[in-house]
Formats: sequence, C-alpha cells, structure tokens
Amino acid sequence: MKIEDIARYYIAAPAYEAPLEVTKAFRQFVIDIAQVELQGINFQYVDFDPYFRGSQLCIEDMYTDVNQGNLMISTQGKNSDLYYNLNLLDPEVDLIFRCLHEMHHLKLKAGFGWEGEFLTAAHVMSFTDKPLFKQMLFSETVAQVAMYIQTGQFPKEQKVVLFDREFVRRFEKYWPESGPT
Repeated sequence: MKIEDIARYYIAAPAYEAPLEVTKAFRQFVIDIAQVELQGINFQYVDFDPYFRGSQLCIEDMYTDVNQGNLMISTQGKNSDLYYNLNLLDPEVDLIFRCLHEMHHLKLKAGFGWEGEFLTAAHVMSFTDKPLFKQMLFSETVAQVAMYIQTGQFPKEQKVVLFDREFVRRFEKYWPESGPT
C-alpha cells in the first residue's frame, strides 16, 4: 500500500469506537511506556513551535535540551476537543504520547520527515504484542502522517481507523528494510 492509499483509506474509513475497557487499557499502555522511556526528562508544554528557526526544524536544539534533561513539546493546534481523539487519547495522555513520539525520534536518530516518522511508528509498535494496539498506533502515527503528506495538514478531528491486521504486521516487520512507497 502506498502512502497516498494509506491517506485515502484513513480519510474515507469510519472511525473505530473503542470500547471503554480497550480505551483504558490503551491509555495505561501509553503511560506505562512513558514511565520507562521518559525517565530523566522534564517536559514543558508550550504554545509555540520551540525548535523551529524560521521554517526549519533545528534538531540540534532538541538534542541540546534533551542532553540537559529537558524537552519542550508544542501544544499548537490542540486548543479544541475536536482535535483530540477523546475516544482513545484524552488531552493529557495525548501529550504524553507526543513526548514519547518526539523522544523516540531522537533516540533512534530518525529524522522528522516521512521516513523518520515511519521508523518511529514501527519502533513504538514494537512495545506491544496486542494486534489491536498495533492497529491503533498505526492509525495514530502512520495514517495521520500519510494524510499530512497528501493534504498538507493533519486531521482536524483525530480518529482511529483500523487498518487490516496483516497489513499492519507487515508494515512493522518490513518497514526498516523496505521503507514507504
């Protein structure tokens, strides 16, 4: 499946409405990973893009902050409950997830282009053996990035779209070797 196909599927498909017990378990999964992966880093949420110099992302500034035990996370564009997939990630857990995502970019030395986004997504998916969680993570990361690549914007309203389990499994298994198309 090509990036544009992923984006089209994400846009057209209905949202998956996770049962409450799944939502609670997924949120706890994110929190549990954060307790391990984010130790020693103080996060500051800011309403601007802290690591941009003009229109360019300055990864060196991010590494400098992380090496000092800090990282700023932008909350821009998240000023409405419409943005959050409240069925899956409440605003607090969404910010924790964003912290994890940004830190894995840095830990993996994965850039912030589509290849880095996909590598980071496959890495985070490796933290669970639950196929449903992998599908949810795929939707929250890969599908939304594919939409951004195709449309130039992230979804105004986040949703979870369950891509075929076998497709998600192949993505996770083969991504580092094959890359996106």
